[in-house]
Amino acid sequence: MRILLIGFGSVGQALLPLLLRHSGLPASNIAAIAADACGRPVAERFGIRLERRPITPDNHRNVLQGRLQPGDVLINVAVEVSSLALIAWCREHGVLYLDTCVEPWAGGYAAADGSSTNHLLRRAALALHEPGAPTAVIAHGANPGLISHLAKEGLAALAAARGVPLESRISWAQMACALGVRVVQVAERDSQVSRLALPAGEFHNTWSVDGFLSEAWQCAELGWGSHEPALPDDAYRQEGEPGAIYLDGHGAEVRVKSWVPCCGEQEARLITHHEALSLAALLTLRDAAGGLVHRPTVYYAYRPSPAAQRSLEGWIAGGFQPPRHGRVLGDELVDGFDQLGVLFVFDGGAYWYGSTLSLHEARALAPHNTATSLQVVAGILGALDWMLANPRAGVVEAEEMDHARVLAVARPYLGAVSGVATDWQPGPGGDLSFKNFRLSSVTRKREFETL
Repeated sequence: MRILLIGFGSVGQALLPLLLRHSGLPASNIAAIAADACGRPVAERFGIRLERRPITPDNHRNVLQGRLQPGDVLINVAVEVSSLALIAWCREHGVLYLDTCVEPWAGGYAAADGSSTNHLLRRAALALHEPGAPTAVIAHGANPGLISHLAKEGLAALAAARGVPLESRISWAQMACALGVRVVQVAERDSQVSRLALPAGEFHNTWSVDGFLSEAWQCAELGWGSHEPALPDDAYRQEGEPGAIYLDGHGAEVRVKSWVPCCGEQEARLITHHEALSLAALLTLRDAAGGLVHRPTVYYAYRPSPAAQRSLEGWIAGGFQPPRHGRVLGDELVDGFDQLGVLFVFDGGAYWYGSTLSLHEARALAPHNTATSLQVVAGILGALDWMLANPRAGVVEAEEMDHARVLAVARPYLGAVSGVATDWQPGPGGDLSFKNFRLSSVTRKREFETL
């Protein structure tokens, strides 16, 4: 088997040493193609071939031709390299495929008006599914990806903690309904701090700068709950899916109340993510006639690292102009952790279940990693193990996979995985509608039709 990495930035470099460890492959069987040579020292250290060559709509087939055979693996951890194009090529050539998000070609995130939503990218990827085709695992890093497996494990843990008896064949949607879960936040706080000052016009982040800016630019997306009384004034339903909505304006401007164990209530950004849609689909319960019985509101509530938070605020204040320079923080980080989990909110309380991984633990577990990158890498490793055991599953999301198998591979790299109960609620009166979680946003005048 051979493995080809498309992209060799912070995630690709973090993945490589553990990929060699888990796959048992010689370095000669792993190669990478990237748009720049920033990862060359890491590639040379581990003895893999790194080719500097931007991949475009015009050249991707010629670049890939002859590099992989049936049964080989392509892992896409690049920005601005189309997942759809690579999935199609891999299917034609019998190659297995994995990515950490459904990525468009360059310019695919340019619109902030609902025409470039993750919902539409997700639909386009799922439309490529063919039973029995080579497996293509989409959107499987930490979140999206690993977080959906933690959500399943967390629901089961919540049921056990509350003494709720559940039938062995109950669906995840039935379980969420039985537990009264009305809101599911992917609640994350990155506390990793850097020894560097943040110069004016620069953007610092603990993972891809380009990737984060793309997500922050897109409009905020949610899975919309059955308990919600009405759509917000600036909300629009997604085409073809009444359970998915997006908000006018950029996700970076939408702030919400959230909760994580390390600090309690926090202010977070509602950043668009694939799992807001895929988890909402998993937890949608319908009756025999197809009528909606129960669906929680689902979204990603992210508090980035202190440097990334300051960078984001400067980017917004500067009118979203591209930063003068972007830096992915690695060796510059000196302390902190990444706490990533699923917050289940119900009447009278909430339950957080997830991973707390410190920077020092991550560095001890694998070279070239931070707490953030190692959580992503853990998700990739778990998905790769499942994919190799299920090579003819077509296009699949995390929700369709065996969460126990994926987590068995990922867990050694996740630090402390635990559940924490709290009586936290977003406000008085037990109102769990989205308006009670929302802090503010900038509503923009729209000049296009409502979907």
